[in-house]
Amino acid sequence: MLRANKKYYFIIILLPLFLYLFLSIFSSVATFKVSSEKSSLSPISIGLEFQEIEITSNKKTISSWWIPNDSDKTLLVLHGLRSQKSDELILNFIKEFHTLGFSIIAIDFRNHGKSSKGDFTFGLDEINDVYITLDYYYQSKGIRRVGIWGFSYGATTAIFSGQEYDQDKMTPEIVGIFSDTPYFSLTDMISAQISRRTPLNLFMANLLKPGILLFTNLFYGFDFNAIEQNYVENSDINIPTKIIGCTGDKTVPLEQSEKAHKSLGKNSNLVEFENCRVHGEAFDSDPLRYLQEFEKHFMDLF
Repeated sequence: MLRANKKYYFIIILLPLFLYLFLSIFSSVATFKVSSEKSSLSPISIGLEFQEIEITSNKKTISSWWIPNDSDKTLLVLHGLRSQKSDELILNFIKEFHTLGFSIIAIDFRNHGKSSKGDFTFGLDEINDVYITLDYYYQSKGIRRVGIWGFSYGATTAIFSGQEYDQDKMTPEIVGIFSDTPYFSLTDMISAQISRRTPLNLFMANLLKPGILLFTNLFYGFDFNAIEQNYVENSDINIPTKIIGCTGDKTVPLEQSEKAHKSLGKNSNLVEFENCRVHGEAFDSDPLRYLQEFEKHFMDLF
C-alpha cells in the first residue's frame, strides 16, 4: 500500500514537469516554424511589369523582383515574418512606392516564399540576404544608390543592415531607411507571440517563458537576448532612418519602436501613428500621412 502511494505521488510530481517540458518544446518549435505558403500573386496583379530574378550565392537562392521605373530612385522592399514579397500587403506597398516614382527591388527572405532554406535569426544573419541582393543589383543593373523599406521582421533587418553597412567598402550606397514597426526586445515580446501562435493563453505563455528560452537555445542555438544586444552593441546608425510605431499594435507594441529609435542616435526619427487594431496597420490608419512621411524622408536623399 505504501509503495503504491509513493508511486502515485511520484506520478503527481512528474506529470506537471513533463507537461511543462512538452509545452516548452512545442512552443519553441512553433516559434521557429517560419516558412510561408507560396502565393500566386505578382506585380502583374497590380498592373506592373516586372522581371523575376533568382540570386544565387553559396548554393542558396534569394528570389527577387525587379520592377523598373523612369527615375534614378530605387527602393528595396523587405517583407515581415511568415510573409513574402507576393503577399497582398506587400504588393499594395510596392504599388504605392512605384507610383511615387521608385524602381522596386523586392525579395523573399530565406525560409520564405520562393527563396532557399537558411538559418533563421530574426534579422541578425538575414542582413546577408540584403547585402547579397544589393551587390547583385549593383553589378547587374548598375544601381548606385538605394533606399530600404521594411516591415516588422523586415524593418528590424533593415536597421541591422544599416548599422553594419560600411559605405566606404560596400555597394551600392544605402541613402536612407524607412522602418515600419521594428522590434527591439524579443524577450519582452515572446509571451504575446506564443499566445498568438499556439492555443496557449498569455498566462500560460508567461509561465512557459523560461522553458521556451532554454529549449530555443538548445535546439536552435539562438539566444532571444541577441536582438537587444545587437542594438546596444551597434548603437547609433549613420544612415538617415525613419521609424514608424503605432498605438494599439499588440504584436509589436509602440514601446518596441520607441526603444529601437532611442538606441539609434541622432540619425533616427520616430513617427507615431494611432489606432492600429492589428499589426501593420499604420498605413491603413492614415495613408496620406504615411506616404507624406515616406516622401519627406527620401526627398533629398537621392
